[in-house]
Amino acid sequence: MTQLHSAMLRAASLLVPGTQRTEWLAEWRAELGYVTHARTGFCLGAFRDAFWLRHNNDAPNAPGVFEVQSPVRCLLLLAALAAVSLYLGRDSFLPLPYPDAGRLAMISADRQYETQKPTVPLARYRLLAAFAGGRFTGVAFYCPTLVRVRTARLTSADLSVAISSPNLFQLLEIPIAVGARGSLVLSDAAWRKYFDADPEIVGRTLDVGGQQAVVAAVIPADSWRLPGRADAWLLEDQRHLDQLPAETAGFVLGRERGLAEQHGAFFLASERFEVSSLSKSRLLLLYLFPMSLSLIFLSVTTSLALGEYPANRETRLRRWIFFGVKIALILPIVICGVSLITVNLQAHGLIAASLLGFRWALIDQRRRCPVCLRLLSNPTRIGGPSQTFLEWYGTELICAQGHGLLYIPEIPSSCYSVQRWQYLDPSWSSLFL
Repeated sequence: MTQLHSAMLRAASLLVPGTQRTEWLAEWRAELGYVTHARTGFCLGAFRDAFWLRHNNDAPNAPGVFEVQSPVRCLLLLAALAAVSLYLGRDSFLPLPYPDAGRLAMISADRQYETQKPTVPLARYRLLAAFAGGRFTGVAFYCPTLVRVRTARLTSADLSVAISSPNLFQLLEIPIAVGARGSLVLSDAAWRKYFDADPEIVGRTLDVGGQQAVVAAVIPADSWRLPGRADAWLLEDQRHLDQLPAETAGFVLGRERGLAEQHGAFFLASERFEVSSLSKSRLLLLYLFPMSLSLIFLSVTTSLALGEYPANRETRLRRWIFFGVKIALILPIVICGVSLITVNLQAHGLIAASLLGFRWALIDQRRRCPVCLRLLSNPTRIGGPSQTFLEWYGTELICAQGHGLLYIPEIPSSCYSVQRWQYLDPSWSSLFL
Protein backbone atom coordinates (compact mmCIF):
# COMPACT_ATOMS: atom_id res chain seq x y z
CA MET A 1 0.00 0.00 0.00
CA THR A 2 1.64 3.21 -1.19
CA GLN A 3 1.60 6.43 0.80
CA LEU A 4 -0.66 8.03 -1.83
CA HIS A 5 -3.33 5.34 -1.53
CA SER A 6 -3.10 5.40 2.25
CA ALA A 7 -3.56 9.17 2.24
CA MET A 8 -6.59 8.86 -0.06
CA LEU A 9 -8.26 6.39 2.31
CA ARG A 10 -7.48 8.57 5.31
CA ALA A 11 -8.95 11.60 3.56
CA ALA A 12 -12.10 9.64 2.70
CA SER A 13 -12.41 8.48 6.30
CA LEU A 14 -12.91 12.09 7.41
CA LEU A 15 -16.34 11.95 5.75
CA VAL A 16 -17.38 8.89 7.78
CA PRO A 17 -19.22 9.50 11.09
CA GLY A 18 -16.77 9.45 13.99
CA THR A 19 -18.20 6.35 15.67
CA GLN A 20 -17.62 4.27 12.52
CA ARG A 21 -14.42 5.89 11.23
CA THR A 22 -11.79 3.58 12.80
CA GLU A 23 -13.56 0.36 11.81
CA TRP A 24 -14.31 1.68 8.31
CA LEU A 25 -10.69 2.73 7.68
CA ALA A 26 -9.32 -0.61 8.91
CA GLU A 27 -11.72 -2.52 6.64
CA TRP A 28 -10.81 -0.51 3.53
CA ARG A 29 -7.08 -0.80 4.24
CA ALA A 30 -7.45 -4.57 4.58
CA GLU A 31 -9.36 -4.79 1.29
CA LEU A 32 -6.74 -2.65 -0.43
CA GLY A 33 -4.15 -5.31 0.33
CA TYR A 34 -5.96 -7.70 -2.01
CA VAL A 35 -6.17 -5.21 -4.90
CA THR A 36 -3.41 -5.83 -7.43
CA HIS A 37 -4.33 -3.29 -10.12
CA ALA A 38 -6.36 -0.06 -10.47
CA ARG A 39 -5.67 0.80 -6.85
CA THR A 40 -6.35 4.49 -7.43
CA GLY A 41 -9.83 3.75 -8.76
CA PHE A 42 -10.45 1.51 -5.76
CA CYS A 43 -9.48 4.33 -3.38
CA LEU A 44 -11.70 6.79 -5.23
CA GLY A 45 -14.57 4.40 -4.61
CA ALA A 46 -13.93 4.83 -0.89
CA PHE A 47 -15.12 8.45 -1.14
CA ARG A 48 -18.43 7.29 -2.60
CA ASP A 49 -18.87 4.76 0.20
CA ALA A 50 -17.98 7.40 2.81
CA PHE A 51 -20.55 9.81 1.39
CA TRP A 52 -23.20 7.11 1.49
CA LEU A 53 -22.45 6.32 5.13
CA ARG A 54 -22.59 9.98 6.07
CA HIS A 55 -26.00 10.53 4.48
CA ASN A 56 -27.47 7.23 5.68
CA ASN A 57 -26.16 7.30 9.23
CA ASP A 58 -28.51 6.23 12.01
CA ALA A 59 -27.45 9.19 14.14
CA PRO A 60 -28.75 12.57 12.92
CA ASN A 61 -26.24 15.21 11.98
CA ALA A 62 -24.86 17.24 14.86
CA PRO A 63 -25.52 20.99 15.03
CA GLY A 64 -23.39 22.99 12.62
CA VAL A 65 -20.36 24.98 13.59
CA PHE A 66 -22.02 28.31 12.75
CA GLU A 67 -25.19 27.69 14.78
CA VAL A 68 -25.78 29.99 17.75
CA GLN A 69 -28.34 28.66 20.22
CA SER A 70 -29.57 31.93 21.74
CA PRO A 71 -31.38 34.34 19.40
CA VAL A 72 -29.76 37.28 21.17
CA ARG A 73 -26.28 35.84 20.64
CA CYS A 74 -27.12 35.09 17.02
CA LEU A 75 -28.17 38.70 16.36
CA LEU A 76 -25.17 40.07 18.30
CA LEU A 77 -22.81 37.94 16.23
CA LEU A 78 -24.44 39.08 12.99
CA ALA A 79 -24.37 42.69 14.18
CA ALA A 80 -20.65 42.40 14.99
CA LEU A 81 -19.92 40.91 11.56
CA ALA A 82 -22.00 43.63 9.89
CA ALA A 83 -20.14 46.35 11.82
CA VAL A 84 -16.75 44.89 10.85
CA SER A 85 -17.85 44.56 7.21
CA LEU A 86 -19.10 48.14 7.10
CA TYR A 87 -15.84 49.37 8.61
CA LEU A 88 -13.61 47.43 6.23
CA GLY A 89 -15.71 48.30 3.19
CA ARG A 90 -16.45 51.91 4.10
CA ASP A 91 -14.32 53.28 1.26
CA SER A 92 -16.60 51.60 -1.25
CA PHE A 93 -19.62 53.57 -0.08
CA LEU A 94 -18.33 56.89 1.20
CA PRO A 95 -18.68 59.69 -1.35
CA LEU A 96 -15.51 60.53 -3.24
CA PRO A 97 -13.63 63.62 -2.03
CA TYR A 98 -13.24 65.00 -5.56
CA PRO A 99 -15.26 67.91 -6.97
CA ASP A 100 -17.90 66.85 -9.51
CA ALA A 101 -17.05 63.17 -8.88
CA GLY A 102 -20.11 62.03 -10.88
CA ARG A 103 -18.20 62.69 -14.09
CA LEU A 104 -15.14 60.59 -13.13
CA ALA A 105 -14.84 57.11 -14.60
CA MET A 106 -12.27 54.34 -14.85
CA ILE A 107 -11.58 53.09 -18.39
CA SER A 108 -10.51 49.48 -18.83
CA ALA A 109 -9.74 47.20 -21.76
CA ASP A 110 -12.34 45.23 -23.68
CA ARG A 111 -14.32 42.86 -21.40
CA GLN A 112 -12.03 43.70 -18.47
CA TYR A 113 -14.63 44.75 -15.90
CA GLU A 114 -12.38 44.45 -12.84
CA THR A 115 -10.97 47.94 -12.33
CA GLN A 116 -8.68 46.87 -9.48
CA LYS A 117 -6.16 45.58 -12.01
CA PRO A 118 -4.25 47.60 -14.65
CA THR A 119 -5.66 46.53 -18.02
CA VAL A 120 -4.98 49.31 -20.53
CA PRO A 121 -1.61 49.13 -22.39
CA LEU A 122 0.21 52.41 -22.84
CA ALA A 123 -0.31 52.19 -26.62
CA ARG A 124 -4.10 52.19 -26.16
CA TYR A 125 -3.88 55.06 -23.70
CA ARG A 126 -2.16 57.08 -26.43
CA LEU A 127 -5.13 56.29 -28.67
CA LEU A 128 -7.52 57.46 -25.97
CA ALA A 129 -5.57 60.63 -25.33
CA ALA A 130 -5.55 61.49 -29.02
CA PHE A 131 -9.13 60.69 -30.07
CA ALA A 132 -11.40 60.50 -26.99
CA GLY A 133 -11.98 64.25 -26.77
CA GLY A 134 -15.57 63.97 -27.97
CA ARG A 135 -16.63 62.09 -24.84
CA PHE A 136 -13.99 63.04 -22.26
CA THR A 137 -12.58 66.39 -21.27
CA GLY A 138 -9.38 64.57 -20.40
CA VAL A 139 -7.86 61.15 -19.67
CA ALA A 140 -4.91 60.29 -17.43
CA PHE A 141 -2.67 57.23 -17.14
CA TYR A 142 -0.91 55.79 -14.09
CA CYS A 143 0.93 52.54 -13.48
CA PRO A 144 1.94 51.52 -9.90
CA THR A 145 5.42 50.00 -9.85
CA LEU A 146 7.77 48.98 -7.05
CA VAL A 147 10.68 51.45 -7.20
CA ARG A 148 13.75 52.00 -5.03
CA VAL A 149 13.63 55.53 -3.58
CA ARG A 150 16.44 57.19 -1.64
CA THR A 151 14.76 58.51 1.49
CA ALA A 152 17.90 59.92 3.15
CA ARG A 153 21.59 60.29 2.42
CA LEU A 154 22.45 56.69 3.35
CA THR A 155 19.07 54.95 3.33
CA SER A 156 16.57 53.91 0.70
CA ALA A 157 13.31 51.99 0.58
CA ASP A 158 11.09 50.18 -1.92
CA LEU A 159 7.98 52.28 -2.53
CA SER A 160 4.96 51.68 -4.73
CA VAL A 161 5.38 54.58 -7.16
CA ALA A 162 2.65 55.24 -9.72
CA ILE A 163 4.29 56.45 -12.92
CA SER A 164 1.65 58.89 -14.15
CA SER A 165 0.75 61.33 -16.86
CA PRO A 166 1.14 64.95 -15.74
CA ASN A 167 -2.63 65.67 -15.72
CA LEU A 168 -3.63 62.98 -13.20
CA PHE A 169 -4.27 65.31 -10.26
CA GLN A 170 -5.63 67.98 -12.57
CA LEU A 171 -8.49 65.60 -13.53
CA LEU A 172 -9.13 64.98 -9.83
CA GLU A 173 -9.09 68.77 -9.31
CA ILE A 174 -6.46 68.46 -6.59
CA PRO A 175 -4.36 71.64 -6.77
CA ILE A 176 -0.73 70.59 -7.20
CA ALA A 177 1.92 72.76 -8.83
CA VAL A 178 3.57 70.40 -11.30
CA GLY A 179 6.92 71.63 -12.45
CA ALA A 180 9.40 70.14 -14.87
CA ARG A 181 9.83 66.49 -15.70
CA GLY A 182 9.97 64.20 -12.69
CA SER A 183 7.60 65.85 -10.19
CA LEU A 184 6.94 63.52 -7.23
CA VAL A 185 3.80 63.57 -5.07
CA LEU A 186 3.98 61.70 -1.75
CA SER A 187 1.13 60.20 0.21
CA ASP A 188 0.76 61.30 3.81
CA ALA A 189 1.43 57.76 5.05
CA ALA A 190 4.68 57.43 3.03
CA TRP A 191 5.80 60.90 4.12
CA ARG A 192 5.42 59.96 7.79
CA LYS A 193 6.83 56.44 7.47
CA TYR A 194 9.80 56.97 5.17
CA PHE A 195 10.64 60.65 5.65
CA ASP A 196 9.84 61.10 9.36
CA ALA A 197 7.18 63.73 8.49
CA ASP A 198 9.89 66.19 7.39
CA PRO A 199 8.13 69.59 7.08
CA GLU A 200 10.68 70.71 4.48
CA ILE A 201 10.26 67.74 2.15
CA VAL A 202 8.49 69.77 -0.58
CA GLY A 203 11.08 71.02 -3.05
CA ARG A 204 13.67 68.40 -2.18
CA THR A 205 15.20 66.36 -5.01
CA LEU A 206 15.03 62.59 -4.56
CA ASP A 207 16.54 59.68 -6.45
CA VAL A 208 13.59 57.60 -7.73
CA GLY A 209 14.84 54.46 -9.43
CA GLY A 210 17.90 56.26 -10.77
CA GLN A 211 15.90 59.31 -11.89
CA GLN A 212 16.00 62.71 -10.22
CA ALA A 213 12.54 63.93 -9.10
CA VAL A 214 11.45 67.00 -7.15
CA VAL A 215 8.83 66.52 -4.42
CA ALA A 216 5.90 68.69 -5.50
CA ALA A 217 3.40 67.97 -2.69
CA VAL A 218 2.23 65.68 0.10
CA ILE A 219 -1.45 64.78 -0.19
CA PRO A 220 -3.73 63.72 2.73
CA ALA A 221 -4.56 60.08 3.29
CA ASP A 222 -8.14 60.37 2.00
CA SER A 223 -7.19 62.17 -1.20
CA TRP A 224 -6.48 58.94 -3.10
CA ARG A 225 -9.54 56.74 -3.54
CA LEU A 226 -8.80 55.30 -6.96
CA PRO A 227 -7.86 51.68 -7.77
CA GLY A 228 -4.23 50.75 -7.24
CA ARG A 229 -2.22 51.28 -4.06
CA ALA A 230 0.52 53.89 -4.28
CA ASP A 231 2.96 55.48 -1.85
CA ALA A 232 3.91 58.17 -4.36
CA TRP A 233 3.14 59.40 -7.87
CA LEU A 234 5.84 60.29 -10.37
CA LEU A 235 4.32 62.79 -12.82
CA GLU A 236 6.08 62.45 -16.17
CA ASP A 237 5.56 64.64 -19.23
CA GLN A 238 4.16 62.93 -22.32
CA ARG A 239 7.54 62.70 -24.06
CA HIS A 240 9.15 60.77 -21.20
CA LEU A 241 6.00 58.72 -20.59
CA ASP A 242 6.17 57.52 -24.19
CA GLN A 243 9.61 56.06 -23.48
CA LEU A 244 7.96 53.26 -21.49
CA PRO A 245 7.29 50.00 -23.39
CA ALA A 246 4.05 50.18 -25.40
CA GLU A 247 2.70 47.04 -23.68
CA THR A 248 3.04 48.53 -20.17
CA ALA A 249 -0.42 48.07 -18.61
CA GLY A 250 -1.86 50.73 -16.35
CA PHE A 251 -5.02 52.38 -15.09
CA VAL A 252 -6.80 55.05 -17.13
CA LEU A 253 -8.93 57.73 -15.48
CA GLY A 254 -11.30 59.86 -17.51
CA ARG A 255 -13.50 62.86 -16.82
CA GLU A 256 -16.61 62.74 -18.98
CA ARG A 257 -18.40 65.77 -20.38
CA GLY A 258 -21.66 64.57 -18.81
CA LEU A 259 -22.48 62.20 -15.94
CA ALA A 260 -20.55 58.96 -16.24
CA GLU A 261 -22.42 55.70 -16.81
CA GLN A 262 -22.29 53.23 -13.93
CA HIS A 263 -21.21 50.55 -16.40
CA GLY A 264 -20.90 51.05 -20.13
CA ALA A 265 -18.69 50.71 -23.18
CA PHE A 266 -17.59 52.71 -26.20
CA PHE A 267 -15.61 52.10 -29.38
CA LEU A 268 -12.67 54.12 -30.58
CA ALA A 269 -10.90 53.29 -33.85
CA SER A 270 -12.41 49.76 -33.76
CA GLU A 271 -11.12 49.29 -30.18
CA ARG A 272 -13.68 48.59 -27.43
CA PHE A 273 -13.24 50.10 -23.96
CA GLU A 274 -15.24 49.54 -20.77
CA VAL A 275 -16.28 52.49 -18.60
CA SER A 276 -17.13 52.29 -14.88
CA SER A 277 -18.31 55.35 -12.98
CA LEU A 278 -16.58 56.16 -9.70
CA SER A 279 -19.75 57.74 -8.32
CA LYS A 280 -21.40 55.88 -5.44
CA SER A 281 -24.79 57.56 -5.67
CA ARG A 282 -26.44 54.84 -7.79
CA LEU A 283 -24.83 51.74 -6.30
CA LEU A 284 -27.83 50.78 -4.15
CA LEU A 285 -30.06 50.62 -7.22
CA LEU A 286 -27.58 48.27 -8.88
CA TYR A 287 -27.75 45.87 -5.92
CA LEU A 288 -31.46 45.27 -6.34
CA PHE A 289 -31.32 43.27 -9.58
CA PRO A 290 -28.64 40.67 -8.65
CA MET A 291 -30.10 40.29 -5.15
CA SER A 292 -33.55 39.75 -6.66
CA LEU A 293 -32.05 37.08 -8.88
CA SER A 294 -30.56 35.40 -5.81
CA LEU A 295 -34.08 35.13 -4.34
CA ILE A 296 -35.25 33.42 -7.53
CA PHE A 297 -32.31 30.98 -7.39
CA LEU A 298 -33.07 30.38 -3.70
CA SER A 299 -36.62 29.32 -4.55
CA VAL A 300 -35.20 26.84 -7.09
CA THR A 301 -32.47 25.33 -4.89
CA THR A 302 -34.18 25.45 -1.47
CA SER A 303 -37.71 24.89 -0.26
CA LEU A 304 -39.07 28.21 1.01
CA ALA A 305 -41.71 26.66 3.26
CA LEU A 306 -40.98 27.25 6.94
CA GLY A 307 -43.30 24.41 8.01
CA GLU A 308 -46.68 23.94 9.64
CA TYR A 309 -47.16 25.75 12.94
CA PRO A 310 -50.38 26.07 14.98
CA ALA A 311 -51.89 29.53 14.66
CA ASN A 312 -50.43 31.89 17.25
CA ARG A 313 -50.34 35.56 16.36
CA GLU A 314 -47.78 36.52 19.03
CA THR A 315 -45.20 33.86 18.16
CA ARG A 316 -45.70 34.38 14.42
CA LEU A 317 -44.96 38.09 14.72
CA ARG A 318 -41.89 37.38 16.86
CA ARG A 319 -40.55 34.86 14.34
CA TRP A 320 -40.97 37.20 11.38
CA ILE A 321 -39.32 40.10 13.22
CA PHE A 322 -36.36 37.86 14.11
CA PHE A 323 -36.12 36.63 10.51
CA GLY A 324 -36.31 40.21 9.14
CA VAL A 325 -33.57 41.44 11.47
CA LYS A 326 -31.31 38.57 10.37
CA ILE A 327 -31.83 39.45 6.71
CA ALA A 328 -31.20 43.15 7.44
CA LEU A 329 -27.89 42.29 9.13
CA ILE A 330 -26.86 39.85 6.40
CA LEU A 331 -27.25 42.47 3.65
CA PRO A 332 -24.31 44.72 4.74
CA ILE A 333 -22.15 41.64 5.33
CA VAL A 334 -22.84 40.41 1.79
CA ILE A 335 -22.53 43.78 0.05
CA CYS A 336 -19.40 44.93 1.90
CA GLY A 337 -17.82 41.50 1.62
CA VAL A 338 -18.20 41.51 -2.15
CA SER A 339 -17.05 45.14 -2.37
CA LEU A 340 -13.77 44.22 -0.64
CA ILE A 341 -13.10 41.73 -3.45
CA THR A 342 -14.15 43.83 -6.42
CA VAL A 343 -14.68 47.55 -6.79
CA ASN A 344 -17.44 47.01 -9.35
CA LEU A 345 -19.42 44.60 -7.15
CA GLN A 346 -19.68 42.15 -10.03
CA ALA A 347 -23.16 40.67 -10.34
CA HIS A 348 -22.16 37.00 -10.12
CA GLY A 349 -20.32 37.57 -6.83
CA LEU A 350 -23.24 39.47 -5.35
CA ILE A 351 -25.72 36.79 -6.47
CA ALA A 352 -23.64 33.94 -4.99
CA ALA A 353 -23.03 35.72 -1.69
CA SER A 354 -26.70 36.76 -1.37
CA LEU A 355 -27.84 33.22 -2.13
CA LEU A 356 -25.60 31.76 0.58
CA GLY A 357 -26.65 34.39 3.11
CA PHE A 358 -30.40 34.04 2.46
CA ARG A 359 -30.15 30.24 2.43
CA TRP A 360 -28.41 30.21 5.82
CA ALA A 361 -31.03 32.55 7.30
CA LEU A 362 -33.85 30.31 6.05
CA ILE A 363 -32.30 27.06 7.31
CA ASP A 364 -31.48 28.64 10.66
CA GLN A 365 -35.07 29.90 10.99
CA ARG A 366 -36.49 26.42 10.45
CA ARG A 367 -34.44 24.97 13.31
CA ARG A 368 -35.65 27.44 15.96
CA CYS A 369 -38.41 27.23 18.52
CA PRO A 370 -41.27 29.59 17.55
CA VAL A 371 -41.71 30.62 21.21
CA CYS A 372 -38.21 31.35 22.55
CA LEU A 373 -36.41 31.38 19.15
CA ARG A 374 -33.62 29.19 20.51
CA LEU A 375 -32.15 26.49 18.30
CA LEU A 376 -33.79 23.12 18.82
CA SER A 377 -31.63 20.32 20.15
CA ASN A 378 -31.50 16.59 20.93
CA PRO A 379 -32.23 15.29 17.41
CA THR A 380 -33.63 11.77 17.37
CA ARG A 381 -34.22 9.72 14.25
CA ILE A 382 -37.43 7.71 14.31
CA GLY A 383 -38.49 4.87 12.00
CA GLY A 384 -36.95 3.75 8.74
CA PRO A 385 -37.45 4.21 4.98
CA SER A 386 -39.78 1.20 4.80
CA GLN A 387 -42.20 2.95 7.19
CA THR A 388 -42.60 6.10 5.09
CA PHE A 389 -46.16 5.33 3.92
CA LEU A 390 -47.40 3.64 7.11
CA GLU A 391 -45.78 5.38 10.06
CA TRP A 392 -43.71 8.41 10.93
CA TYR A 393 -40.15 8.38 9.53
CA GLY A 394 -37.87 11.34 10.14
CA THR A 395 -36.08 13.38 12.78
CA GLU A 396 -37.57 14.78 15.94
CA LEU A 397 -36.06 17.83 17.66
CA ILE A 398 -37.06 19.31 20.99
CA CYS A 399 -36.95 22.75 22.55
CA ALA A 400 -34.70 22.63 25.62
CA GLN A 401 -37.10 25.05 27.34
CA GLY A 402 -39.98 22.61 26.94
CA HIS A 403 -42.06 24.61 24.49
CA GLY A 404 -42.60 21.83 21.96
CA LEU A 405 -41.36 19.29 19.42
CA LEU A 406 -40.47 19.67 15.75
CA TYR A 407 -41.04 16.77 13.36
CA ILE A 408 -38.95 16.84 10.17
CA PRO A 409 -39.84 14.16 7.59
CA GLU A 410 -36.88 12.39 6.04
CA ILE A 411 -38.86 11.73 2.87
CA PRO A 412 -41.80 14.10 2.19
CA SER A 413 -45.07 12.20 1.88
CA SER A 414 -48.77 13.05 1.65
CA CYS A 415 -49.02 12.91 5.46
CA TYR A 416 -45.84 14.83 6.26
CA SER A 417 -44.77 17.00 3.34
CA VAL A 418 -43.08 19.70 5.46
CA GLN A 419 -41.81 19.96 9.00
CA ARG A 420 -44.48 20.19 11.67
CA TRP A 421 -44.45 21.83 15.11
CA GLN A 422 -46.31 20.50 18.16
CA TYR A 423 -46.68 22.52 21.34
CA LEU A 424 -46.20 20.78 24.70
CA ASP A 425 -48.74 21.56 27.40
CA PRO A 426 -47.66 22.69 30.92
CA SER A 427 -47.78 19.11 32.23
CA TRP A 428 -44.42 18.52 30.55
CA SER A 429 -42.69 21.40 32.34
CA SER A 430 -41.38 19.21 35.18
CA LEU A 431 -39.12 17.42 32.67
CA PHE A 432 -37.40 20.66 31.63
CA LEU A 433 -35.57 22.14 34.62
